Amino acid sequence: MKHFICTHTFVSEETRKSYFEDNKDVTTKQWFGSVEGEKVKCLQHWLGEQDFWFCHWIAESEALIHERLEAIGADRFFITMAQEMKVYATSDEPDKKIYDEDKLI
Repeated sequence: MKHFICTHTFVSEETRKSYFEDNKDVTTKQWFGSVEGEKVKCLQHWLGEQDFWFCHWIAESEALIHERLEAIGADRFFITMAQEMKVYATSDEPDKKIYDEDKLI
């Protein structure tokens, strides 16, 4: 699976309000479960007060992320730009080389 950072923005103020109204009682477990597909999974989600918000996905391809968002109707609410991240590292990992030349070339 590949790592992707998705940047989202709501289609309009009305869709933003509708999205939050529809999801006001949804728990974290329910939300992540609802967006998971056979070959895609959202791992993290960040939302502030700005126009753009972000999610970290793993998937076999960018197309599968868009297909999953369409399948659950999320594309009615927001536009998504998915970008594959060739380097993925966390502070929890054992010591390893971060920049593998094969991934960056």
